[in-house]
Amino acid sequence: MKIDHQLLEKYWSGQCTLVEKQAVEAWMADDIPEDEFALRKSKYTPEEKKDILWQNIRHHAEMTDAAPKQKSIWKSWPKVGAAACLLCILSWATIYIRSDKMAKKPIETTRFVYIEVPFGKKQKLTLSDGTAISLNSGTKLRYPEHFAAAKREVVLDGEAFFEVSKDPKRPFIVQTKNTSTRVLGTRFNLLSRSGQADILTVEEGRVQFTAMDCIDTLLLKANMQSTYQAGKMKLITVNSELFNAWTKGELIFDNKTIKQVIPELERWYNVKITCQNTAILNDQVKGKFKQASLASVLHDIGFATSIKYTIKDKEVSLYR
Repeated sequence: MKIDHQLLEKYWSGQCTLVEKQAVEAWMADDIPEDEFALRKSKYTPEEKKDILWQNIRHHAEMTDAAPKQKSIWKSWPKVGAAACLLCILSWATIYIRSDKMAKKPIETTRFVYIEVPFGKKQKLTLSDGTAISLNSGTKLRYPEHFAAAKREVVLDGEAFFEVSKDPKRPFIVQTKNTSTRVLGTRFNLLSRSGQADILTVEEGRVQFTAMDCIDTLLLKANMQSTYQAGKMKLITVNSELFNAWTKGELIFDNKTIKQVIPELERWYNVKITCQNTAILNDQVKGKFKQASLASVLHDIGFATSIKYTIKDKEVSLYR
């Protein structure tokens, strides 16, 4: 029987008949010189070739262990060694091809945008999903350039008003240091500043509000407000327009103390306010100011509380 390229391919693929198999193995054992067979495109993948070669190498080793130690078997080892070398070459070729593909394949990474609004400024932006956000003075926001397929998530430090684009399949989540706000599409105001309570005020739709160290999970509707502080949540009914008035350039003080008003004025006008008499910090203020100057606001506060003030560059002093 002539040993040709086609018969060898059948042998290595395990498709030989018993007679063909014995002929090939006799040819190998007798150390008959190989003809130079022209290379052809194989129908097997590198992985399939490796499996076939390993099977035949193991089969030949088992036959060698079981057979008497004859010279003809030792003569066959150069061909077995060649097969092993071919296996190594195929293995390295496969690894190289895979490595090359991995190197060329672009790695998908999420790119984030960081925004920090300085004191005295406000900013509006629209995210990739169509969600519109208004950022108050002194606010920080982190968000991805493009949202993931499963959810839309941003991180807030400060105050922002959200008009979330509706997407039932991807919830919109706002994470703060202490709380998590989850919606599918609605309008709400969220305040979260260091040292203060987190305050969520809903203008439209339904909003889920949770905290890391609080067992309560609240579901808020329009004109409902939740305050989270020190592991506890409170829920009240409010006029939501009072809490997003800042987006329209309005300052509203509804019986707030001077102590509460000072940081708002500092962020709004980018000034530093000091109080010479600490007793006036407990005075309460009520008023509404739209696109008003700092001097105008201080004048009205002083008229209502008998508090005096001086303004020099970016510094304000309150006294009585």
